[in-house]
Amino acid sequence: MATISSKETHKKRVRFDLHMGNRSRHVLPRDGHMQLPYKRVFRRKRDLHMGNRSRHVLPRDGHMQLPYKRVFRQKHGIKESNRVQAQRSTDHESHSHNLQELATHRCKGDDSNFKTLLLNMIVKDLQPLRTMEGAWFQHLTRSLQPSLHIPLNASWVQAELQRLYRHKRMEVQAAVNNSSNLVLSTELWSSNESLFYLTVSCHLIDEKWELKSYVLDTAHLLVEHTADKAVQQLLRIANEWNITEKTQVVVTNVDGMKKVHKNVCRWIYIPCFAHTLDKVFGEAIGDPDLKHLLRKCQHIVAFFHQNNQASQSLQEYCSHLKLQQNELTQSTGLKWLPTHHMLNNIILQWPAIFKVFVDRREDDLCLNENERKIVEDIVDVLNILKEVTEEIGRQGYSPISNIIPLVKKLKEKLNRLKMKGNRIAPKLSERCDYHIGNIIQNRWFRVSTALDPQFKTSVLLDSGVENEIRREIQPEHSKYDTEELVLQKYWKIKDTPVKPLEFWRNKDEFEKLATVARKYLTVVSTAIPMERVYQLEESLIVNRRSCLEPENVNMMVFLNSN
Repeated sequence: MATISSKETHKKRVRFDLHMGNRSRHVLPRDGHMQLPYKRVFRRKRDLHMGNRSRHVLPRDGHMQLPYKRVFRQKHGIKESNRVQAQRSTDHESHSHNLQELATHRCKGDDSNFKTLLLNMIVKDLQPLRTMEGAWFQHLTRSLQPSLHIPLNASWVQAELQRLYRHKRMEVQAAVNNSSNLVLSTELWSSNESLFYLTVSCHLIDEKWELKSYVLDTAHLLVEHTADKAVQQLLRIANEWNITEKTQVVVTNVDGMKKVHKNVCRWIYIPCFAHTLDKVFGEAIGDPDLKHLLRKCQHIVAFFHQNNQASQSLQEYCSHLKLQQNELTQSTGLKWLPTHHMLNNIILQWPAIFKVFVDRREDDLCLNENERKIVEDIVDVLNILKEVTEEIGRQGYSPISNIIPLVKKLKEKLNRLKMKGNRIAPKLSERCDYHIGNIIQNRWFRVSTALDPQFKTSVLLDSGVENEIRREIQPEHSKYDTEELVLQKYWKIKDTPVKPLEFWRNKDEFEKLATVARKYLTVVSTAIPMERVYQLEESLIVNRRSCLEPENVNMMVFLNSN
């Protein structure tokens, strides 16, 4: 009698994983589709930095730390966005250029140039220093430069980077010493649940009227990442760089620093505008019913991420119905930008999503008419936030001089939505009033706006602004008429669409007023560069710096940013 092997008895169905490029052993239920809520699914994912295999668990609460990224591929008819195409083109050009450089240096046999390339790769890509000790990395390096006579190990790299760090720190210290008006910004971030860091940056306007930003230090907050610990590290860093007296304003994404530090020195604390908008949105949808709806939308995205057949059907239905086909991206938290992207793509593709659910009898995932209307209301509100944020800028840091007019525009557009019956707009408007409704009462925002030729008329009705500027440009025992004439001449200039730093760079007749402008326009609106504000997922720099050895984080982030 034939025997049945245990392998045949316990045979499991295997599906092809488009992301891993191989056959992965994920067990699918017998009815062919996923049942929600999800069971705990372990996925193996190779950590490119650590070089090992790690297990990622999907929690039950819907706020998932995703070990995957679902990508619609071009071969299925999905058109890539201009942003993705541009990024791929840039990456290809950069890669080709780097290969040419490597070939050139190899031909020359110049160890010093090749050493510089290796160090730049480690710094710019934020690679762990032990990367150099990998067998295949060393094999590649020796193949590219057979005559290389340097030790490829972490100790050598650390010694070389420490030398570069000391040299670069002297350059940054010189730039800081030559400036009299400095603004600091602090960013709290974590590499995992237990390691928290505070990165402190310095901002100044140089003699060419260019806004310069330098990372000064990244402090490890150990176990406690409270506002009190952040203030302690900030004071330590300011003292080490000898800038305590030069600093007047700190822009931060750490809540509570102002209360902790109010009796220590005269610094003014201004919340990061991007961080504030995330808080406003998070509080506006704090209602349990809204949170439940967002979790349901997260489950919809996760369903298509984990079911290749359903994903293929969605693409076919979108093509048949002539719907815009975008990648369904997951939002794991309450940040407004990734939430907007997730909900907007669900609404745009809902007719196709609905057909997939009907075919597969996924009744629990279907949004009813009322739920779809609420999602549409959220998207309409977030469209306003996106429009307002885009006016701040796309790259680097921007002065706070445009925040008052942008807040005014935000409130006006939310009021229009309220009049149309949008159910989310009143909640968001109320939280905006609480957090940024009185921003015009802040002297730094008022004067900065008045000294921006694009927006100065928006605050001229406030007579206090003129008096504040007069006090800045009129020292004791000075002739009143001279400064007053300069001020009046500036007020008569009509609003012009010229960036403030360009305007003041070419206005020699406003010399004293320009000194005041340099002081107030140095204050930036965000604690992080604007390009990272627009990241739909955690930015590349955040992901990579999380893999650095704790003892090298400060040095690596400093060299990478400066």
